[in-house]
Amino acid sequence: MRGRFHARVADYAVLLAVAAVVTLPNLGTPSLWDVDEGVNAEAAREMREAGTWVIPTFNFELRTAKPVMLYWLQRASYAAFGVSEWSARLPSALAGWATILLTYELARRMFGRATGLLAGLVLASAIEFCVLAHAATPDATLLLFTALTYYLFWRGHENGGRGWWVPTAAACGLAALTKGPVGVALPGLVVVLYFAWNRELGRLWDRRLGWGILAGLLVAGPWYGLVTAETRGAWAKAFFLTENVNRVLTPMEDHRGPIFYHAVALLALFAPWSVFIAGVVWYGIKGTRRSDPSTPGTQDSPFRAHRFLVCWVGAYLIFFSFVSTKLPNYILPLYPALAILTARFLVRWRDEELTLPRWYMPAAVVGMVLIGIGVGVGLMVAGGVGSVLPAKARVFPGLERWAVLGLIPLGGAAVIVRFLRTGDRRGFVTATAGTAVLFIGLIAAFPPGEMDRYKAPRDLVRESGVGDPARDVRVGCYDWFQPSVVFYARREVSKLPSPEKAAEFLAVPTPGYLFVPEPTWRLWVEKMVTGPNHIAARHYDFYRNCEVLVITNEPDTAGTASR
Repeated sequence: MRGRFHARVADYAVLLAVAAVVTLPNLGTPSLWDVDEGVNAEAAREMREAGTWVIPTFNFELRTAKPVMLYWLQRASYAAFGVSEWSARLPSALAGWATILLTYELARRMFGRATGLLAGLVLASAIEFCVLAHAATPDATLLLFTALTYYLFWRGHENGGRGWWVPTAAACGLAALTKGPVGVALPGLVVVLYFAWNRELGRLWDRRLGWGILAGLLVAGPWYGLVTAETRGAWAKAFFLTENVNRVLTPMEDHRGPIFYHAVALLALFAPWSVFIAGVVWYGIKGTRRSDPSTPGTQDSPFRAHRFLVCWVGAYLIFFSFVSTKLPNYILPLYPALAILTARFLVRWRDEELTLPRWYMPAAVVGMVLIGIGVGVGLMVAGGVGSVLPAKARVFPGLERWAVLGLIPLGGAAVIVRFLRTGDRRGFVTATAGTAVLFIGLIAAFPPGEMDRYKAPRDLVRESGVGDPARDVRVGCYDWFQPSVVFYARREVSKLPSPEKAAEFLAVPTPGYLFVPEPTWRLWVEKMVTGPNHIAARHYDFYRNCEVLVITNEPDTAGTASR
């Protein structure tokens, strides 16, 4: 028993060290990414400023896109560490850490310690997981509560157990507080599919079902009830109809794609581990078969675990493939299951339980090489090297120097090939994991900071001075609006509908600051402004691919008047 405890502590230490490496470096250095980070970080700040735990707002108007859990966590982070990009993103990073440990525990319970440890490493070093563990969005938090839901279900249902209803439903309630009905509906679908596959649907007809429903309602219901009552139904109507039903039926914000969108996205965003995806899928499905169909098997038999994981992956992938609105983060909740299947596949191969075609592992190494080449070339092209892109394309000079990171998969592939030639399968798997962690950790830490020079909101607010709380000024935007402007300005930003309204905004005697793209200012607004004005700040914005100006009607003390 003591040996098992020490082994688990050692595994936790490794996984938490890796989690820290891939999430913490430069977590707060880049300014907020618009649109989602800017909206979420500001909504939490406004709730804290208003002293409410119930009604979320953005730009001091009701926000109905998401439930409240992320805002609560960000508000707690603000209280502990102050309002900043770092504290806005910290809940996602910590949620990522907890999800890695839950994935380890679930995989360990299913297949053993080696699979658990590797599954945690696979999840931590998958591109999309790492990206969203850096983001001030609810995705990492939803992933945590989804993983918790499935862990509690698996642990409680083993060997015919029925004690899983209440804890599983409570975890679903937390997921529903994070992102809504999807936190309940899809876990429910996975459980139904799993029991149906095992011809055990009768296990769902249990008096504990009522207690489970009650537990879920007690967790999520009070907030949903309060926000519905305090907004007279406005929040609930907008959230459930617009953000859920309409998002399923019609592409919102032009986020559309073909039915195979998520399958293709998974190949790119589960990298570098997606180089093994064909074998993972093939042997994962094969693992769902009973070795002896005449014996029922126990709850912890490997084939049952494979069936559960396949249901988990398949339900999310198929469901969101038919949802009209397509975004890569929608299928993030399947990543722990895919990480466990990947680890299971590699551990079985390492232990010589699988006989693969001779070409398979060399092909996976070639995939690793192609990832390195693709990242290196992509960063050089994005940095403007070679004038490959059209003249008006967005480029980020300076980003090309990070193309050297593409050498990490190439160097890792060289080491992996050496282990493959000598038949050292353990070394192969270890080198692959080390390469993935180093590569993804460095990619997450440094290129985003390089791109930050081409994001305008934080610098425009700082240079214009509109973020100074001691100043009583008005802030408006015309033909350009980024939510993070509200976060950095710490005040309401008026979205002006026309050049005439923009001109009227500057004509009002009280100090006003107008954010406007330079071409729009020169072509339309400038000629309509009759009073004195000058440029208080200017910065290139890659979202709009032009200079954005801050025009003010305050006296020009520096002699930089534009008129």
